[in-house]
Amino acid sequence: MNRRPGPKRGKLSNLVATGRSAISKGSGAREHLTDSVILAIGYVAQLILQMGYFLILTRMLGAERFGQFAAALAAINLVSPFAGIGYSEVALIRVSQDREETGLWLANSVVATLALGIPLAIALALICSQTGSGNLIEWHLMLGLAICELALVRACLAIARIRQARREIKGTSAINVSVSATKAIVAMLLWMSGNDSLLMLVIILDICFTPVLLYFFVSLARQSSATQVSWTALRSNFKLALSFTTGVFSKAVYTDMDKLFLARWTTSEIVGTYAAGYKILSLAFLPIRAILEATFPKQVAYAAKSPSDCLKFSSRVLGVNLLIACCLSACIYLLAPWATVLLGEDFNDSVDVLRVGCVLPILQVLHYSMGNYLSAIGRQTFRATAQVTVVIAYVAVAWFLIPRYSWHGAIWTSLSCEFLLVLLLSTGCFASFFRDDPPTPQTLSEQGEA
Repeated sequence: MNRRPGPKRGKLSNLVATGRSAISKGSGAREHLTDSVILAIGYVAQLILQMGYFLILTRMLGAERFGQFAAALAAINLVSPFAGIGYSEVALIRVSQDREETGLWLANSVVATLALGIPLAIALALICSQTGSGNLIEWHLMLGLAICELALVRACLAIARIRQARREIKGTSAINVSVSATKAIVAMLLWMSGNDSLLMLVIILDICFTPVLLYFFVSLARQSSATQVSWTALRSNFKLALSFTTGVFSKAVYTDMDKLFLARWTTSEIVGTYAAGYKILSLAFLPIRAILEATFPKQVAYAAKSPSDCLKFSSRVLGVNLLIACCLSACIYLLAPWATVLLGEDFNDSVDVLRVGCVLPILQVLHYSMGNYLSAIGRQTFRATAQVTVVIAYVAVAWFLIPRYSWHGAIWTSLSCEFLLVLLLSTGCFASFFRDDPPTPQTLSEQGEA
């Protein structure tokens, strides 16, 4: 018996299949765009609040006292990567791969942050009491400020990273904005009441952030299962966490060590004017950071399927971010003279800091984008190695330039080391293109278990 030939797939069927594929890709693109927009709106709010907090402090404290405060924050930021030793970044990777591990890594990251952050705060206070430098705040102020920043705030941000990994962008933005809003509101109320006491500011911040952290933790724990610390998971992922810590510490060195060097070899007024200008440069990067954080989980997902797809996606993200960075750099250069209107007449030198450092957003978008790509495809070790190399170069250059050229040496040290990091990471990206079997994020599991 002759069988009838099965129906052939016609042009209409092919057209329908193509249309479905296009709609699926379009929906995915719209989803990423929506996530980026939501996070960008959150970062704009965060930018406004952080700028308000920063401006209020400059008005409250003046250049000399603000310089002492900035030096203390620089010391805190320098040790902050060890408050949690990278477990929040590990949580971002693990929960991006498997949402069922939310409860596990919520407990792990928060407990690690608190258990390490509080002893670090005590150590900083002890060091501050022993040095007796006039360019740093008093030891009890350092203790309260360090507990706030190293334990309470960093634990809140660790929870935000888990929300980000779960693609809960609204929740991520809510936490980021709440942290900035708490600081800004407390400073505003003190300023309006005529109270310029740093002690009162630190005490109220510690009191306010304690229930804020508790609320964020409980609200996410209710959506998760098995919210308990796993010492096995902490041990098996220690190597990966340490690699993230190395990278973040390296970044802290070449963004905050300059203030400590200035505090060592110059006056508090110079530290204050330089720190004020550099803070504006840092805040200008927040819109780009929003896009980078919104797209990183998707980079990890693409890399798990195909490194080439991850490369294409990362290239598109880089193009958008680079355009934004160029616009930001131009605005910073043109609007720099208005800085004294915002900061006060004590901060005249901040104008020159802004104009010399206006290219910083461009350098940062290049190395952050390439660094995220390397982390997504499993090259975190190369990224960390490059960052350590830059730290060594930074300390050597800063030790030579800053004592001789004051803040001019500080800003040129920062820019030159940011550029060096761009060069090193670009070599890693190009090398990954020509490898026959590039690792994917599954390799991260092997790194953690090694």
